Amino acid sequence: MITTISRNAVLLAAFAIVCTASVATINLLTRPEIDMQQQRALLKTLDQLIPKTSYDNDIFASCFMVQDDQLLGKGKVQPVFVATKNNLPVALMIETSTFQGYGGEIDLAVGINANGQLTGVQVLKHSETPGLGDKIQSNKSNWLQSFSGKEYQELYPKRWEVKKNGGEFDAFTGATITPRAVVLAVKDALIYFSKNKQSLFNHPADCE
Repeated sequence: MITTISRNAVLLAAFAIVCTASVATINLLTRPEIDMQQQRALLKTLDQLIPKTSYDNDIFASCFMVQDDQLLGKGKVQPVFVATKNNLPVALMIETSTFQGYGGEIDLAVGINANGQLTGVQVLKHSETPGLGDKIQSNKSNWLQSFSGKEYQELYPKRWEVKKNGGEFDAFTGATITPRAVVLAVKDALIYFSKNKQSLFNHPADCE
């Protein structure tokens, strides 16, 4: 009886080791392809927010990480990519997150030029309701285009709200929470930029 139990235990342990090794091998083999796909997606987002013709540096290699629990998402470390031309700052893309969406966390990429104006906004990830909150996606509606060219002015903070709350941004029929969360997150990203502009454009690259 004991011998049988011991034998089964050994077989189970061996099976677990083989399974673990197989998963590790698969992860090792597929990691380069996954990394390449992620890099392509990131470069596509960068191209959408900062035109290639506006800068001459290797924007992907300019990456560094920042954190601000109040303005960029609590507990989140966010990447920043800086575009320069002739060694002068042109624009940057910063990622930010909000946990105020109807379905939870919404991750955004925000493009800001050197003058503090938005070059664009893209949604990176969300769990909003299909047919309602998912209109924040650029392939679902053109709502995100309303951000382009806008800037945050401290004298007029109320502009950065949906129209229902006295602001400048449209909401969606039957869905106010989602667009409001995005508007406030973009506003906070602009505030972060205005507070840290000089250090952001002079920060050394430190992404792995």
